[in-house]
Amino acid sequence: MKENDIYKVKIESFDINGYGVTHIDSRVIFVMGAVVDEEVLIEIVNVHKKYAFAKIKEIIKTSNYRLESPCPYYEFCGGCDMMHISYETECDIKTKRVSQTLRQFDYELLPIIKADKIYGYRNKVMVPFCKDIDDDILYGFYRKDSHDIVSIDNCLISDDLTNKILNFICKYLNLFHISIYDETSHTGLFKEVMIRHTKLNEYMVVLVTTSNHDFTSLVNYLTDEFKEIKSIFLNINERKTNVVLSNQYILLYGSNTITEDILGLKFNVSPSSFMQVNNSQCEKLYSKAIELAKLDKTMNVIDAYCGMGSITLNIAKHVNKVYGIEIVEDAIANANNNKKLNNISNAEFILGACEDKIKELSHINNIDVIFFDPPRKGCDKSFLDTVIEMKIPKIVYISCNIATCARDIKILEDNGYKLIKAEPVDLFPRTLHVETIALLTRKN
Repeated sequence: MKENDIYKVKIESFDINGYGVTHIDSRVIFVMGAVVDEEVLIEIVNVHKKYAFAKIKEIIKTSNYRLESPCPYYEFCGGCDMMHISYETECDIKTKRVSQTLRQFDYELLPIIKADKIYGYRNKVMVPFCKDIDDDILYGFYRKDSHDIVSIDNCLISDDLTNKILNFICKYLNLFHISIYDETSHTGLFKEVMIRHTKLNEYMVVLVTTSNHDFTSLVNYLTDEFKEIKSIFLNINERKTNVVLSNQYILLYGSNTITEDILGLKFNVSPSSFMQVNNSQCEKLYSKAIELAKLDKTMNVIDAYCGMGSITLNIAKHVNKVYGIEIVEDAIANANNNKKLNNISNAEFILGACEDKIKELSHINNIDVIFFDPPRKGCDKSFLDTVIEMKIPKIVYISCNIATCARDIKILEDNGYKLIKAEPVDLFPRTLHVETIALLTRKN
């Protein structure tokens, strides 16, 4: 077998990344975009000793699981992965991903928490701008496995107003011939737009540029056209990196924050705040995590990697005391403001590294439960070592990367803990991403 070889095959199953799987001469073939039960003509694109990757040349027999994508950009855009299959099939793949990754453990896998809304759910988008060969300004998302921008007019997983605001900004940039940043030559002014909104229908727009610029007319046009916009920032980022946002924000209009509601609590959201991109699923995620923990008013709890305090303050409603720990200073300031906003007295936010601060807390109160919600890289080993040393009875691990979650669970299981339950939560419909809640307890 070699690259560019053509084969006729039947797709046998899906792998955990949503590829169709077949076999040729005992070699596993992963076929991009293929669906179970299809007969397809494939072209080999990458060959390894025991497996290969292929792309579809022709679909000979279509699977009942295949859908015609409602998105005209789906074949090219790198934003979504699952629009060619039914939502039920997508959820099965995500459940399989969690199940396969945690297969070494003896635990109960709970059914995936499905989304009520699979389109128009994103409350935050980051959209780059560029110029085409005719010098027209356009915007979109990056092509799969590249840094080429696929021009779009309407993103189906973003809400309608976000799409309208982006289109409006693009027309303005073209009309006034605003210089667009070129990442090859590192010249030009305008880079990207970030838009966030809340279920209270408040919108924030962040214009990302390489230097300061007078956008007074754009601000006036936007706020006249879209009354829902409560805040507009300029973010100046001179760096020649893939990091989109700098720490340099200039408020051009309105308030410094917009307000979100999560499970009945209000949260002031700044441009740099971390917030789940799907509000309704976020509420289901938090509710399930709190339910699994079986909290009561006698308990003292730690929320590690607490961010702006969105789950910490919801935990506070159920316990004696909760400590939120976060290493990012702005996030702790944001969390303390949210604490005051909701008039909550039994939450305390602590600035510092989680592994250092939880050890200090053990001398103040007995800790009954600790919640983890780390970034994709998972927990630092020193943090896990401290949790193990403290012998905290119960752990609720919220993960956006099941691979690093499994790695951390293995460390915990080797040191006195037992994985009891895990539950996938679909926060990102039509993409491969899946969140997982895992419950661990101390053995004996």
